[in-house]
Amino acid sequence: MPVLDCDRENDVLDAVASGRWPERVDDELRGHVASCAICSDVASVAAALQDEREAAWSDARLPPAGRVWWRAEMRARHEAALTAAQPIAAAIGLACACAVGLMFAFLQVTWPRLWQSLGVFANVKDYLLIPSFALSLAAVLGVCLIVSPLVLFLLFSDE
Repeated sequence: MPVLDCDRENDVLDAVASGRWPERVDDELRGHVASCAICSDVASVAAALQDEREAAWSDARLPPAGRVWWRAEMRARHEAALTAAQPIAAAIGLACACAVGLMFAFLQVTWPRLWQSLGVFANVKDYLLIPSFALSLAAVLGVCLIVSPLVLFLLFSDE
């Protein structure tokens, strides 16, 4: 079974990373790399990666300091605005919950009175013939249909 690890592998990596490979290392390490297949592969791959790293660093262009400062300021302002908007969003959510609760309370108070005013009828078509029932049902549905979109608009609008 072939050996997959070498004791001198870290020495080779250190030499490549510090820029000493292959000119400024001792002859013993150079001879070991020439005779060890693992260290030879490590040296060639590490040297290629080091060259790519240096090329990437030399091609990198940093933005001007003023632009970096401006972006940091804009980000800080945006985060401060989000932080300031959190209590407002909580208040809007609480107002929406109150509105939904009021709608349900209104339905709870109105619904039994509607059924008491109806009496006993055979089917639903007869219920709609009673003007008080139809008027009350239209009022309840109208309030729900007007208030709920208004609440949703206030909840999700940006202003």
